[in-house]
Amino acid sequence: MKNPLDKLLTPAEQKALLFLVICFMAGTGLKSIGFKPASPLLANQSDTSVSPESLATALEEDIPIIIDIRTATKEELILLPGIGEKRAQDILDHRKAHPFQNVNEIMLIKGIGIKTYDKMLPMLLVFGNSSPIDKNASQTSSAKDRKKQDTKKAVADNTSIIDLNTASLEELCTLSGIGAVKAQAIIDYRTEHGPFESIEDITKVKGIGPATLEKNRARLKVSSTQ
Repeated sequence: MKNPLDKLLTPAEQKALLFLVICFMAGTGLKSIGFKPASPLLANQSDTSVSPESLATALEEDIPIIIDIRTATKEELILLPGIGEKRAQDILDHRKAHPFQNVNEIMLIKGIGIKTYDKMLPMLLVFGNSSPIDKNASQTSSAKDRKKQDTKKAVADNTSIIDLNTASLEELCTLSGIGAVKAQAIIDYRTEHGPFESIEDITKVKGIGPATLEKNRARLKVSSTQ
């Protein structure tokens, strides 16, 4: 029987066509039994596509996020372990009134203790006169520890005149009956309500009464509000 392709194709072209047909049939057969190519280049696009969620997860695992609490936005702060929307806003409010001098001062924010700080430390940019906390060390350095040391230092100078409108937290702590919490309350009060008009106005600060005023009257003054 005469091959009808003899008039259309040369013997070499017929062999090439036969090879292509065999390859096509083999590929169709393998696909029908669930075979997938080992190389991603040969796989279907649907088999190699990566979902945005998977890509985001991979990026988080491969690329560490470092956050600078001096400049971080609210959205960036929320990425830190243990920091929700409210606590992130507390950090921003504190930073606006009292710029961070070192990374450990983030523990001055209410609700952020040593355990939370320890969890977020790998994601924090370390700056200032501070160093990462060593879990295995018998003694750890923290902002609270340094704050206590500064307060003790300031207490030694307990005779200087304190201006309620300009005094720092450390200076206010030298007053009788005024610790770090009340000293911060004085600063917050004058920030919110404006300068004190008289030394008696200190009793308007929550937790400070007439007895505390009388103990410190000789050391108090207010700068001109004009």
